[in-house]
Amino acid sequence: MGLTGMSTEAETDDLTVLVVDDHAVVRSGCRRLLEPPLGRFRVVEASDGAGALALAAQEAPAALVVDLNMAGEPNGIALVQALAETGAAVVVLSMHEAPQVAARCLEAGALAYVSKSDEPEAVVDAVAAALEGRVWLGRGMALAVAALGRMPSREPRPLTPRETDIMGLLAETSDIGRIAERLGISYKTVANTLVRLRNRYGVRRTADLVRIVVRDAGA
Repeated sequence: MGLTGMSTEAETDDLTVLVVDDHAVVRSGCRRLLEPPLGRFRVVEASDGAGALALAAQEAPAALVVDLNMAGEPNGIALVQALAETGAAVVVLSMHEAPQVAARCLEAGALAYVSKSDEPEAVVDAVAAALEGRVWLGRGMALAVAALGRMPSREPRPLTPRETDIMGLLAETSDIGRIAERLGISYKTVANTLVRLRNRYGVRRTADLVRIVVRDAGA
């Protein structure tokens, strides 16, 4: 399991993306696409499911790009579900072309499914959509999954319990340290969650999130 890069404060555009694949060449390719100068993300890497779960807990990434078939446990759909439960936006990157596999991943909590035969830029598009809470599939795969009658809603997914708690506390304070202390979680987790929430709502500053909280409370 590799780990590189430096943590970035939440008021920037930089987000942490965890890439999980047992092939170093795939991880390297994703890194080139997602990190500057081509991309805008900070990338960390894991080579198996156990490492992915450990690094997800440590880094609180905003998104994950995860292979479906690797050695060890957890793996496959079970890993997708476990990673989705962390609140991160999960993008599956897989060699499987069957729409049934893509549908199972979406049902397990993934927001995007990219085939390894897709164009490289598909990874970037899928991560961007997933960070906004939208479902992303390549056109051919989207049509195939829809034909199965298993296409999920393209409406943004509901906030996770952690996101809801953080949004609620923004009405009281925008101090990341205080929010982390109140919820018993790390500063990094709150910071990355706020970046993900700002990206989701299309705003640049945490102060804009506060206004959204106040507006919704008065609705």
